[in-house]
Amino acid sequence: MAPQYAPKLKEKVAEKWVTSLRGQLFPGEEIWALSKTNQVRPVLDGLAITNARVMAFSSIDVATRGPRVALEADNISRFEFVKKMTGKQLHITDLAQQVHQFGAITDADIDFVSHYVHHLASAGFPPGIRETLRARDAVATENVRAREARRFDVEIIGAPLKDVAWRTIDEHTAPDELPWFVINSGSAGILAAFEDRLIIAKVGGMAGFMTGSMGGGRVTTFPYSDITNIEYNSGMMSGVLEVLTPSYQGTANHDYWRSASTSRNKAGDSPFTLSNCLPLPKAQHKLALPRLTELQKKIIDYKRPTFHVQHSPSAAAAPSTSLAEELHNLADLHHQGILDDAEFAAAKQATIARHSNS
Repeated sequence: MAPQYAPKLKEKVAEKWVTSLRGQLFPGEEIWALSKTNQVRPVLDGLAITNARVMAFSSIDVATRGPRVALEADNISRFEFVKKMTGKQLHITDLAQQVHQFGAITDADIDFVSHYVHHLASAGFPPGIRETLRARDAVATENVRAREARRFDVEIIGAPLKDVAWRTIDEHTAPDELPWFVINSGSAGILAAFEDRLIIAKVGGMAGFMTGSMGGGRVTTFPYSDITNIEYNSGMMSGVLEVLTPSYQGTANHDYWRSASTSRNKAGDSPFTLSNCLPLPKAQHKLALPRLTELQKKIIDYKRPTFHVQHSPSAAAAPSTSLAEELHNLADLHHQGILDDAEFAAAKQATIARHSNS
C-alpha cells in the first residue's frame, strides 16, 4: 500500500521523507501515513505511522539517526491531543503509563492522524516482523560475542583497552577485521596496526582533552602506502612515536613541555595534539619494538612494487616448403648440372626422410 499523506503535507516533501525513512524501517515494515508535526525539544517536524509503530523525527537527520520518538503498536495504551501554546500535541501513553510526546499537529491533520493511530493500536504489532527482529537481534548478539571473544587474540602492548578504545576500533574496521597488535599509551592514545594500515586514536576523557577535543577525540588512519617512516624520539624516560607521511613531515622537535602553557588547540608542536604522534614511555617502546620492527617490514613489503612477467606467444615457425616443391628444386639443380647423379639421389633421399619425420 502506498503511503497516505496528511492534507497539510506537500507531496514532494512527503516523497523525500519516504526516501529518508526507508533505511530506518524494520524488515517487513510499511509506512501507512505521513504528517507534519512541530516540536522544539527534541526537534521534530515529521510524523510517520507504519504497520508496526508511530515515529516522530527530524527530517534533517532521520536517514542517519532514525526517529527521535517511537512507540510500537503493542505498547499503545491510549492517545490524545493536548492543547498547548504551540498547538494540539499528540500524546501517546504506553502500557507503563508513560506519556510520549510526538509534537504539535495542525487542526486540519488531526482527524487523519487520529484515524491511523487508532487503526495501528487496534491491529497490533505484526507477528512476522516480531519474529524477524528476534532472529536478527539474536544473530547480531552472537556476532558481537564472537567479535569480543576474538579480541583476546589481539596482542595489547600496555594496559588492557577500555571500551571506548574498542568501540573506536570497531567503528573504523570491517565486521570481521581486528588489529594484529595495539599499543596502548593510556591517556595519550592508542596505535592499532592492521594488514594494510594503522590507526592512531586519541579518544576518551583525558585523551580527548589533551588533543583539544573535549568530549570527542582524534582518529587518524595511515595507509601503509602513504607511510614513509616510523620514528621514535626519546629523552631519558619518555619519548614520542611518530608516523611520517608526505602530509606529516618529521621536521619539528616534539616534546612534552614546550606547549605546557598553551591551549591544546594552539599547541601545534605537542605530541599529545598532533594526529601522527603517540607519546610513549621508553619502557613501553622497548616492549613494542619487536612488533614495530615487524610493522616496518610489513610497510616495506607493502610498498615494494610487484612485477608481472608476461610471456609473449612464441613466434610462429617459419613456413616450410612442401616435399613436392623441394624435390622440384632438387630436380632443377640436377638438370642444371649443379648436382650429379649421386648427389641428387642422396639429397632426394634426405629430403624425403626429413618430411617423413616432421
